[in-house]
Parts: sequence; structure tokens; C-alpha cells
Amino acid sequence: MWVKAFNEGRQNVADMRRAGRPRVSEEEVYALSALLESDRRHTIRELARETGLAHTTVLHILKERLGMRKIASRGVSHDLTEMQKWLRYDAARNHLERYEREGEAFLRLLYHPPYSTGLSPCDFDLIPKLKEPLRGIRFRTVLENLQAVDRSIRTINTTGAAKGILRLPHRWQRVVHNAGDYTEGQ
Repeated sequence: MWVKAFNEGRQNVADMRRAGRPRVSEEEVYALSALLESDRRHTIRELARETGLAHTTVLHILKERLGMRKIASRGVSHDLTEMQKWLRYDAARNHLERYEREGEAFLRLLYHPPYSTGLSPCDFDLIPKLKEPLRGIRFRTVLENLQAVDRSIRTINTTGAAKGILRLPHRWQRVVHNAGDYTEGQ
């Protein structure tokens, strides 16, 4: 194709304009970049609405032009080292033994080791219930955010929705049964 074009007199190696996806201007990239500098928590939909760009164009600019990518808010390593497996197993076994001796009173005093991310009592049940009523709300000030979180916590406390901690003994049993290895759906 290129040889034929040059044999017919073409002298430029740059691509010629053609129909298809329109090019993204530097102004559009700059506008999107400026919005993100002011607040990195914008959603793709919000960025598209504020810039007047298509959703797919915003995605293209973020990924290809600005080199950005989405970072998951929660990550659990699926490839645990032998040491991590042993630490998980040991923590779960110790928790189970204390739970069997002390019952639910132990759950109120529960210590959470920092190396055992998959067994965090708060992450297990409370945090998702806390975040759910706040999903999709944009707060203008820190005070608004704190007040909304406070309301959410009070709702959880009055409705008794945070009962997931009572399922922790079952979770510890699974960790012990799997010799500390992580399994999906824990």
C-alpha cells in the first residue's frame, strides 16, 4: 500500500486526514486535565457532562493522553506468601480458640492484626453498610461529609444492621480449614 502511494507521487509519510474518530484537541485534553487537578474524584460521567465530550472520548483522553488508570478501592492479594498464609492461619486459629472460650464477649474486644487484611471486622461488615447510603453523593465541604457519615453510623446503630461481625467465627474456621490461604467469597 505504501509503495503504491509513493510510486503514484506521494512524498509525505504522515497519515492523511480521513473519516473516523475525530482527533482530540489539545484544548480538550487541557480542559479535562484542569478539571482533574481541581478534584480527582470526578466520575467519567461528570467529566463528560462538564466538558461536553463523549463518555468514550473522556475515557480515551484519560487512558491514552493523560496516562491515567482506575485504581480499585479494595484489593486483596490472591497470591499470598507462605508467611502471610501462616500469619492468617495463626490469627484465625487464635481468634477461634478465644471465641470458643469467651463467646460473643470476645467479639467486643477483638484485636485486629495489621497483616490480616482479609479478616478485618470493620471491613467485613461495617464499612460497606456505612458507605451504601452515601454512594453517589458529592459533598462540597468536609463538614457535610462528616455529618453524613455520622447520620449513617447512627442509622446502622439504631437499626442493628451491623451484625456481620457475628459471622467472623465462621470466616476464621474457613481460614483455618484452608491453612491460611485466601479463597474467593470469604
